[in-house]
Amino acid sequence: MKIAAVQLSGFPGDVRGNLDKIRAAVRVGAEASCRLLLFPEIADLGYDMPAIALAGHDWWPRVRDELSGLAREHELCLACGVCLPGPGGLANALVAFGPKGDILATYRKIHLFTATDADETEVFSPGDEIVCFDFEGIHFGLSVCYDLRFPELYRAQALGGCQALLLASAWPKARIDIWQTLCTARALENQCYLLGANRVGSQGAFPFGGRSLFVTPGGEITLADEMREGLTLGSIDLAELTDIRRNIPALNHRRPEIYAEVACNSTRSL
Repeated sequence: MKIAAVQLSGFPGDVRGNLDKIRAAVRVGAEASCRLLLFPEIADLGYDMPAIALAGHDWWPRVRDELSGLAREHELCLACGVCLPGPGGLANALVAFGPKGDILATYRKIHLFTATDADETEVFSPGDEIVCFDFEGIHFGLSVCYDLRFPELYRAQALGGCQALLLASAWPKARIDIWQTLCTARALENQCYLLGANRVGSQGAFPFGGRSLFVTPGGEITLADEMREGLTLGSIDLAELTDIRRNIPALNHRRPEIYAEVACNSTRSL
C-alpha cells in the first residue's frame, strides 16, 4: 500500500485557508496513487493556542464535511489532525476518514504537551483511549506529537496487532533531532511501519521542524527536509513485515511478568 505524510505550514485560525492547502495536497496524493494520506497536528485551525481557544468550538462541522468529501471524492483514506469539540471540551484529535467519506477512527491525544513554550492544557482536555483501525487489510495505530515520548502507547498498539503507526505532529525545530530519533525507535522496537507528518514554518509560539518521515520496521527512513511543504511517500509491504518479525521475533521475546514486578515494587518518586 502506498501512503504519504503531508508536510504543511498553516495559517492560525484561518480554517478556509488551511482547508485549501489540504485540498491541494489531497489532489497531489491521489495523483501519486496513494491509498492513505496523513496530515499534521491541528491542520484545520493551525497549531496556535489563542486561535484554537477562540474558534475551536465553531469549525468542526465544516471541517468534517470537507475532509469527508475529499476522502470520498478521491476514494482514499485521509487521516488529519483536527480540533474536535465534545462534551468534555476541545480535544487535540486525529480523525481518519475512509474512501466512502465515513469516519473510520477518532483518536483524542492522550498526552497533552505542557512546557515553557506551549501549554495545551489551557485549551484541550486529554483523551483516555488507545485507538486503532483497519484499512485495506492493514491495522493502523493513531497518535499525536507529544505521545511520541511515551513508548507504552506504541507497544500497546503493536501488541494489539498494529502493523503501521500514524503520527500527526507539530514538532518544534529546536527539538527536531529528538523527533527523528524517537520515530525511528518507535518503528524499530515495535517492528512496525511508522508514518509521521510534521509541520513546517513558524506559527504561534515556535517554528516547526519539518522532517516528516516514513520508517520501515527494519529502520530504513524516507525523510523530508526542514523547510518545504510536500509529500513524503512510503509503501507498506506485509510480506516484508512478516519476514522482519520472523527473523527477529522480539515481540515474542518480551518478559512481561518481570516488567510488571518491577513496576509494582517501584516506590521511587520521579
